[in-house]
Amino acid sequence: MSRRSAITAALLGLAACLGTATAGCAQTRPFLPKRHAPPAPPVEVPEDPPAAKPGPVVQAAHTQPAEPLPAPRPRTILALSGGGSYGAFSAGVLTGWSRTDKRPEFDVVTGVSTGALIAPLAFLGPKYDAELKRTYTEVRQKDVLTVRSWATVPFRDSVASSAPLHRMVESALTEEMVAAIAAEHRKGRRLYVGTTQLDTKKTVVWDIGAVAAKGGKDVRRRICDILVASCSIPGVFPPVPLEADDGRGRTELHVDGGVTTTVFVPTQVLEAAKPAKPGDAPAELYVIVAGKYYPESGPVRPRLVKVLRASGGALLRAQVRKDLANLYLLAKLAGVKYHSLALRQDFAIEETSLDFDQATMSKLFAEGVKAGLDGPAWDAAPPEHAPGEADDIRTGPPVRPRAKPDHPDR
Repeated sequence: MSRRSAITAALLGLAACLGTATAGCAQTRPFLPKRHAPPAPPVEVPEDPPAAKPGPVVQAAHTQPAEPLPAPRPRTILALSGGGSYGAFSAGVLTGWSRTDKRPEFDVVTGVSTGALIAPLAFLGPKYDAELKRTYTEVRQKDVLTVRSWATVPFRDSVASSAPLHRMVESALTEEMVAAIAAEHRKGRRLYVGTTQLDTKKTVVWDIGAVAAKGGKDVRRRICDILVASCSIPGVFPPVPLEADDGRGRTELHVDGGVTTTVFVPTQVLEAAKPAKPGDAPAELYVIVAGKYYPESGPVRPRLVKVLRASGGALLRAQVRKDLANLYLLAKLAGVKYHSLALRQDFAIEETSLDFDQATMSKLFAEGVKAGLDGPAWDAAPPEHAPGEADDIRTGPPVRPRAKPDHPDR
């Protein structure tokens, strides 16, 4: 590796670590949004079944649509966490789940960061599983970001350009998909994506179905901008300017939703999911974590990027567990049945979710497919402390008498 390549790799790793560390520190209380109206070695991946024939294409309307129907009580809710390239696991779970013919048509889907990119495809159903597989097994790092010249980084807003990510999202989100999202929104289903507004340092929840239903010639570009903003890790990608919904044309800067919450469900959704009367079947909440519950253990070299990478990974996993615990309590209060699923702890992988290595992502996708085909094996409660984490109370090394110096003057 040349000196220049080593420097750019180090800068990218450093920015990623700092962004990840921010995600672990920014949120100090439960997420309660304001209420509002409703050529690598080949990896064996199970083959896709024959694709279902798509239904009639709904043409995108650029006129003001009719008022959406009132949303019925949501019975099934899917929440997708952030996790960079580890989203390949989440994509695999959904694909494997589809093959069991037991995957529900979710009434509500939410996503943060890489989960935001998966959410529209999950919302529209199994016929988009092939696109999920393509995105998370064929993508390369150059398809996601372009590292800037290291000499210019101190004067820029990020280490990398997100232009490749914009192109990838715009290519994946077609006009037909936008029209289909709008049509499902009018039926009462909901699709939410989370970003972080830099001015307020708070989570902003975007109702993507409502945005799609408004129509207009720029609606697809606006949704793409929101999706890119949701996974724009601070320091790695530049903030995304989004027009505020106050009618004054004011522009806000938005970054990765994982800075303030790694996974979420709006509280009004959980309240709407409460049983209407005693005896009603409880609504179901399914949470798919892009990655593991706990960080990897292992020796860390005393070098800046290595130390920050290890610390950032620990902070992110700890924040995921806190957000899951918060979501579990909110679901329990609402009488909603909680389920969560994460990558198994003994799966061999490094904490490098920005590598976008095709071989690694294919392995993650295959592992997700396997988990989806097996049930999946959902956890009925959030993860607790890592084994031994809460019991490791130390009092320091034993006190030893200080050796007498060889020379009295020392």
